[in-house]
Amino acid sequence: MSNGTNAKKKALEAKLDGRQIRAALLCVQREFVPEEDGRKSYEEIAAEIGVTRQSLYEWRTQKAPFIEYVNLLADDFLSAERAFVYRQLMKTISGAQPSIKGIDLFFKRHGLITERQIVETKEAGSSGSNADIANELAEIDELLADDSE
Repeated sequence: MSNGTNAKKKALEAKLDGRQIRAALLCVQREFVPEEDGRKSYEEIAAEIGVTRQSLYEWRTQKAPFIEYVNLLADDFLSAERAFVYRQLMKTISGAQPSIKGIDLFFKRHGLITERQIVETKEAGSSGSNADIANELAEIDELLADDSE
């Protein structure tokens, strides 16, 4: 964890009490445990830390420091799995039928491909110079004169 992340973590912890810090950790752990491996329910987490399920729900959905802290912990958990993710990516690339999406992701990750999109806009009414506009008006006048004859 970088110094900036460490400082942010400390600042968030200062805004939370001990139960909220423990609840955040349990909520993050819950997300990384498959249901079949005994993932805890939010009700079980609330009971374990001694609050109501409603209080835990309010922390998870309305308390910004708690939400930020949970996200920071989740990022830490995920970064610990980076080697596994890279290994899986390499499996998709080196398999019997290499994944084009996997290859594309590999190249983007290493800066070998960058996406560049150019958007051109043209403002309404900016169809050209004054001379161009004058020519268009003259053509319209000629067409109108021909129609009225």
